[in-house]
Amino acid sequence: MKNITLTLFSFALLLFSIFPAFSQLNLTQLGYIDLYSMHGDNDLSDVWGYVDPSGNEYAIVGLQNGTSVCHVTNPATASEVFFEPGMSSIWRDMKVWNDHAFITTEATNGLLVIDLSTLSAGTPVALATSYYYGPPGDTWESAHNLFIDENGVCYIFGANRDNGGCIMLDVTDPTNIIELGKIEDWYVHDGVCKNDTLYLAHISDGFMTVWDVADKTNPVMLGSSPTPGNFSHNIWFSDDLNYVYTTDEIPNGYIGEYNVSDPTNIFETDRIQSSPGMDVIPHNAHFLNDYVITSYYRDGITIHDVSNKGNMVEVGNFDTSPAFTGDGFNGCWGAYPWLPSGNILASDIENGLYILGPNYQRACFLEGNVTDFATGAPINDVLVEIVSTSVTDNSDIVGDYAAGYHAAGTYDVIYSNPGYFPDTAYGVVLTNGAVTVQDMQLIPIVPVTVTGDVSEFVLGGAIPGAIVQIENADFTYNTTTDGSGNFTISSFLPGEYVVTVGLWGYITVCETHVFNLSNTSVSIQLSMGYADDFALDLGWTETSTASTGIFERADPIEISSWGGGGVTVPEFDLSGDCGGLCYVTGNGASSAGADDVDDGETQITSPSMDLLSSYANPYLNFSRYWDNSGGSGGAPRDDSLRVIINDGTTDHIIAYYTEDDNDNAWTSLSYRIRDYVVLTSNMTVTFHTADEGSGHLVEASIDGFFISDSATTEQLEIANNELKLYPNPTKDRVTISSSDQNPVVELYLYDISGRVIDSRKFNPASKLEYVLPFESGTYLIRLVLSDGDVVSEKVIKD
Repeated sequence: MKNITLTLFSFALLLFSIFPAFSQLNLTQLGYIDLYSMHGDNDLSDVWGYVDPSGNEYAIVGLQNGTSVCHVTNPATASEVFFEPGMSSIWRDMKVWNDHAFITTEATNGLLVIDLSTLSAGTPVALATSYYYGPPGDTWESAHNLFIDENGVCYIFGANRDNGGCIMLDVTDPTNIIELGKIEDWYVHDGVCKNDTLYLAHISDGFMTVWDVADKTNPVMLGSSPTPGNFSHNIWFSDDLNYVYTTDEIPNGYIGEYNVSDPTNIFETDRIQSSPGMDVIPHNAHFLNDYVITSYYRDGITIHDVSNKGNMVEVGNFDTSPAFTGDGFNGCWGAYPWLPSGNILASDIENGLYILGPNYQRACFLEGNVTDFATGAPINDVLVEIVSTSVTDNSDIVGDYAAGYHAAGTYDVIYSNPGYFPDTAYGVVLTNGAVTVQDMQLIPIVPVTVTGDVSEFVLGGAIPGAIVQIENADFTYNTTTDGSGNFTISSFLPGEYVVTVGLWGYITVCETHVFNLSNTSVSIQLSMGYADDFALDLGWTETSTASTGIFERADPIEISSWGGGGVTVPEFDLSGDCGGLCYVTGNGASSAGADDVDDGETQITSPSMDLLSSYANPYLNFSRYWDNSGGSGGAPRDDSLRVIINDGTTDHIIAYYTEDDNDNAWTSLSYRIRDYVVLTSNMTVTFHTADEGSGHLVEASIDGFFISDSATTEQLEIANNELKLYPNPTKDRVTISSSDQNPVVELYLYDISGRVIDSRKFNPASKLEYVLPFESGTYLIRLVLSDGDVVSEKVIKD
């Protein structure tokens, strides 16, 4: 079927960009058409170019509601000359063969064919169109993308037929399209072909493949390779077919460079990001004259010099979407760099069509090898930094590094590795189009042997079996104390570390220590008590019947709840405690519901506690982060988080939380244990959460567990001896009075997380003064009397 459609936009005028560019390097805006607004705020998708026999240049642009053809020979007066309405879809891709444009969409709109032969420069025209839906009896209506090779073979990718693989069509006669063959081993998202060698990107399977398609009825796979992010979105070949360039459409995804000269032995030669660490997503990479031009979503257009294989360097960029940064599918969708004028077409999803003038400039390359000064051995993972730029690289296993910069000049280069003293190469000259070789030798840091001991704070006795963790950003050392409370760590690299020590039945301590040649020992004292901030594994047990969302001790990864209703998993653990870990239900998802508690229950249970002989009036304290939300169809949420204490034989529920208790924030809670159970010498605490129904979010995080003794502020009578603490609240100090027969001999000060932050020992006296050494807040003072009795009081410092 053919249609003749007259464009309604004969009055369309050029709208120059009013958007400031956040980033602009070696790319200049020459023209702009606000296709987004012209077509009722419909998003743009891909773009392709076309040149008529008279040399006039055109852009063919996909929109959510159709396909636009724009005259762009003079970018300053660029205008739309034709528009073909289509079914709504955010995906439209197009390619050109001779004087016809072929357009796919993921709407069930078939393959659109537009006859471009009657275009007349900037004059709006009616163009003939037709639609193709596959051969009779084996039709398809939608496809994700397409490519047309030099022989007029069109490769359709991701059609709604079979596995959504690759369909090969002869389009040399657009009025008589013939299917030649297909590849249906995997879904295909994108691909390119030259000299009967077909390169395919399998996004959902995470790899690319290379095929010999000389015989379209019998394609032969030659090789395959994963891509850096295992989400292979796009692929393009170098002119000599020895290399391909890929993109992974994920946050912090890479442009990958692969040597495919032998398709049976594909290997990666380099990878690069436009804005490392900013979560920006790359989209489509294209090759021209040893440059890769990429539509990079929220970063706009980027240009990388790839002439020096194995060392890609960014030499140009233009931000088409300054309103957006970081992660998200906004900004630049497509790029077309092959117009005879050299201009680049860029389609921005929300802003429109840009016509850009590039200044293709070769990079300045810096390469070298880093070795050990003492042994000459290569050093892996040396950070190489070009000072006054954002350029960094890390040496590989043989000590090689490769970096570069767009601007020539004289630079200092810093080399650093945690096991070596850093060094700087001063006055390194970088030249455009040239490789500067700068090798470096680093002097190793001499390791030391660290020793330490762990003892009980009050009595001073050794603590065997204490867990010792000494770590910084580069190294972690783990050990346990021996039967005498001592530990030894050999081959220890000096530096500043956090020393964390704990054992069940004691309160975990974390302290910062600097270890060097003259300071190689540390002594840690632990106070008795039941507390756990989960910085260390103190022996909690996890049991589960759930399929996902199982409790794990981890650094929580923030996940937003459904519908923007808050955060279902926190970004950080409870502030103010040791380390950054807590217990969280599932921690491996990127979206709500992907790793929450499903199809069962999960729980964590503490080691045993003797609360009978150690505490007079114990309280259970902890912090929770609880979310039970979402769901569909109005079904009631019947999921729960329960806190259970076991007395050695029987479970007693002391707290039961449902959707009514959602907090989406760390909430500290305290329960008097005697209100629920008789104290015993063998007690445990369990945090239990369950997915009782379906379709709801169930996420629980637990941190800041500790048992305190008595939260009363009343005057206490113990063993017929009066004990008083006053004033309370206080501005800075308290007076503690007791009987002469049973005076206070020790004092421990706890913060609200149960951590000991101060301690004192006294000569027996019936009256003492104690100055609170910390800022305003609520604290717990634990007093030890001469007869061994222990009394705790909550104190408020104004």
